[in-house]
Amino acid sequence: MTKLTNITLNQIDEIVERYQVWVADGEDAYAKTGALKDCRLQFTSMAAGGNGGPTGHDDGSTIREYYYRGFDNVFFQRVCERMRWEW
Repeated sequence: MTKLTNITLNQIDEIVERYQVWVADGEDAYAKTGALKDCRLQFTSMAAGGNGGPTGHDDGSTIREYYYRGFDNVFFQRVCERMRWEW
């Protein structure tokens, strides 16, 4: 099992808090459209070892390599668990 650092745990807390604010503001965590839906799909992909999809940048980079380089699958799994997203 991967041991997460306090810094990593804080990052997880920050992401989950941001997403929970979106839910409190009326976003549906299981919506078929919207920013939170995109985040859910990206995080569930990365939790399962995927790349989170393309960033849309001209360099062809993926979400994982551009924004989360070096992050272990466990990081994404913890966010998904706290948001109750199955990966």
